[in-house]
Amino acid sequence: MTAGTAYPLRALSQDELFSAAFAVIRHAPRAALGLPFLAGVLNFAASLLVLTFFGTDSFTRLLTDPAAFDDAELAWAAIGDGGVMLLMTISTLLGSLLMSVSLGLLVIPTLRAAYGLPTTLRQTVLLRARQLGWLLLHLVIVGLLLSVIGFIAVVIGAILAGLTLFVGLIVIVPGLYLLLCWLTVAFMYGPVVIVSERLNAFAAIGRSFSLNRGMWWRNIAVIALFYLIVGIAIMLASMPAALASGLGGEIAWQSAEDSGESLGLLVLAAGHLYDNVLSALMMALAGALAAVMYLNCRIRQEALDVALLHAGQTQSDDDAATVLPGSPEHLARFFTPRYLDPRYFASPSAAPGAAPGGSR
Repeated sequence: MTAGTAYPLRALSQDELFSAAFAVIRHAPRAALGLPFLAGVLNFAASLLVLTFFGTDSFTRLLTDPAAFDDAELAWAAIGDGGVMLLMTISTLLGSLLMSVSLGLLVIPTLRAAYGLPTTLRQTVLLRARQLGWLLLHLVIVGLLLSVIGFIAVVIGAILAGLTLFVGLIVIVPGLYLLLCWLTVAFMYGPVVIVSERLNAFAAIGRSFSLNRGMWWRNIAVIALFYLIVGIAIMLASMPAALASGLGGEIAWQSAEDSGESLGLLVLAAGHLYDNVLSALMMALAGALAAVMYLNCRIRQEALDVALLHAGQTQSDDDAATVLPGSPEHLARFFTPRYLDPRYFASPSAAPGAAPGGSR
């Protein structure tokens, strides 16, 4: 094991955070890319099963042929399939939940990359399997909370825009974007600390806020830049896919009536495969960036770089398959329990103990 192999094991600057995230993807591509890709495949498989066993011709055509929206009667018929709409909505929500779980698990290859350890897809899924329940509960709670906050913010923004005859959009749109970035920064470490520090679904929320202490604007700037880059990348990459999907869907539904639905599903599958690959790249970058930012916060607040470098000098290669650097069980093998108490970093006198390798 060699500490700092994939990325520098020290406090990172803004541009180095992105470089470190890409380094994690290059170091463990099967885990970083395979996990969100697998989540996307499972999501599509669930949607395909719903369409195959419960879908109607009108609903399937609406999904596969953009020109179908021009037919008002067909559109209303598809929307009227309430049962199918409900099943598709449930499968979409479960798919989003599954994707969020994969983002939280990406902290595993990120932390292991700090020691230059390779990580497989199997290790990423199974290394913290017992935390998946807490992770799911946390994501549901935060998802509901963010939905309420987002709904209230959008309603207030719409009212203000109407009262100012849309002149207020000059302030409202940047304000909503800033709110989005702040909420992302505030809650994004929750899934990460559940996986890495074995916290429960509720303690993870407070821990996420505390990790941003003294770094709010720095982290908000990183997330704002990330959203901007991803938005531009997705817009450019989606143009050829949307064109091909629209053309393919129109050709499919103009074919023989008995083969139109099958060709439509084939077009849907091909388009989703492209979207899945693109989403896997974006999700891998998002998960790795969140994990690197988490590590950076702990380095700046808790001197975790010193702890990891010290522990790495005596780390045995025998447990290379299961070690998660920076986790409580990893640090407990090298340091006293008092040092591992978070109160030590808030006030050393509150939890006295020796810092790793001396004083920091």
